[in-house]
Amino acid sequence: MTNPALKVAMESLEAVSADKEAREIARLREKAQHHWASEINGARQEGKVEGKADTTLANLRAMLIYPATRDLANEVIAGVLGVDVDLVVAERHNLEVKIGDE
Repeated sequence: MTNPALKVAMESLEAVSADKEAREIARLREKAQHHWASEINGARQEGKVEGKADTTLANLRAMLIYPATRDLANEVIAGVLGVDVDLVVAERHNLEVKIGDE
């Protein structure tokens, strides 16, 4: 590769790809985006489009109860969904209270 900028970009991509946590974050972000698109498509077919906030909250709740993602750090979940960490903390607390009440 003769282009130095391209070489640096490729080396950075290889370094990030080698990082297991970075790959998992990217996978979860992609999964959340696919889920969001699926929800919006379903809502359009039903003639009602849910707001992005509702879908994001649904994705957050799913991540907080799904076994593969529920133990992720609040900061990681916030980064994946593009929300504030305080929202993740509050919703995690709400779910723990609801589960404890059952």
